[in-house]
Amino acid sequence: MELKITPQQKTGLFVLIALFLLGYATLRISKSSLIPGSTYNVYVTVDSASGITDKTPVEIAGIRVGYVSEVNLIENNRAKLTLAINRGVKISSQVQARFKTVGFLGDLYIELYQPGPMMESLKSGGTITSSANYGDFSSLTGQLNDIATDVKAITSTMKNLMAGDDSSFAHSLHNIERITDSLANVSTQNEGNLNAIIANLKDLSVNLNQIVQQHGAQVGVTLDNVAEITNKVKNGEGTLGRLVNDDETVDKINDTIDNVNGLLGGINKLQVDVGYHTEYLGTSKNFKQYVALNLKPTPDKYFMFEFVNDPEPDPTFSSKTTTITSGGTTSTIQEDVENIPSDKFRFSAEFAKKYYDFTFRGGLIESSGGVGVDYGRGPYSLKFSAFDLRTNHDRRPHLKAMGTLNVSHAFYLLGGVDDFISKQQDPDWLVGAGLQITDDDIRSIIGLAGSGIKP
Repeated sequence: MELKITPQQKTGLFVLIALFLLGYATLRISKSSLIPGSTYNVYVTVDSASGITDKTPVEIAGIRVGYVSEVNLIENNRAKLTLAINRGVKISSQVQARFKTVGFLGDLYIELYQPGPMMESLKSGGTITSSANYGDFSSLTGQLNDIATDVKAITSTMKNLMAGDDSSFAHSLHNIERITDSLANVSTQNEGNLNAIIANLKDLSVNLNQIVQQHGAQVGVTLDNVAEITNKVKNGEGTLGRLVNDDETVDKINDTIDNVNGLLGGINKLQVDVGYHTEYLGTSKNFKQYVALNLKPTPDKYFMFEFVNDPEPDPTFSSKTTTITSGGTTSTIQEDVENIPSDKFRFSAEFAKKYYDFTFRGGLIESSGGVGVDYGRGPYSLKFSAFDLRTNHDRRPHLKAMGTLNVSHAFYLLGGVDDFISKQQDPDWLVGAGLQITDDDIRSIIGLAGSGIKP
């Protein structure tokens, strides 16, 4: 029996074959599977899903193992990607998702990079925690635009520098031209001098040649003597040879130089202060003058020297023996006589050591042994001195206390009381002013005087 196919059946069969081929081509192009459960899903969260769509390929080592099945916006304005991975492909729990582009058009794909051996596989529904963006074509385009802008600015700057008669390049060429013209003029104007110099050099070379020829033997002897001397020095012969070759001598010389440098360095670090102040004694109505010189090797210790003009110096005592004869009887009388010194000049030499705000000093105070302590903080200071500590003839130590106030860097005011426990006289109150000049001030004054500038 002959099978007859009607035109309608042929048309339906053709449509069926076309649909089958279309479906097969679609599956080949998308590389998807019609079998349910042939893939499993994993997730990755990124800051930007720009360029990523459904069906974006997922590859491992350049081989496609899945695709992006879904892109969703989640909290914090981030994107969550669902990756459909072929069921037969296992990926590590430490896998990294890298977003890369291929080709000049920048087709985006996701590469799964698995560092090291697989210790544990990522299960279905797991999340890839590490992601990175490699080869973002848009960012590369932006960088190229920035580079092009910079190149354009550089070329514009070079154009401004080199173009036009008023450009820097034109000025430089003009200056070079002027320099060459000046050199040409100099060489032309001094051509005769140059020729004379060349002739003199020629004569000098001829004379040197004649000297060498005439005294060649002596030159040889001299060179031999120099070689002999250098050999002796090298071998340690003679004073110079021992000096050069003896390590002990060299060490002693180096130690001596170090000591000299240390001494000169200490002198350079020495600070010198010069001061003057006057005191008006309210009880005796006299003025007492002081000139001070302070030498400070270090900031915390110094030597203080003072020259004092005292209008009322403390009296001295001497013993006087008198022999009296009366009625054939001789008796001896000894008495102490008080003497007022005629020399009103006094001298102080003290060593001072500073501890925090206190300064302790001692030595010779106004030509007599004594000690003192000072306290200074800010512009204020208090000074106490005890000297002339002899207690014979019913005398008491000379005590003096005063305070100072710095009005400026160099000028200060003072006030206090002097000899306030003496039995021989009433306490003397005092007021005054003083001037303190440091070595920096002295150098400034000397510099102004040397330069002829009036301060």
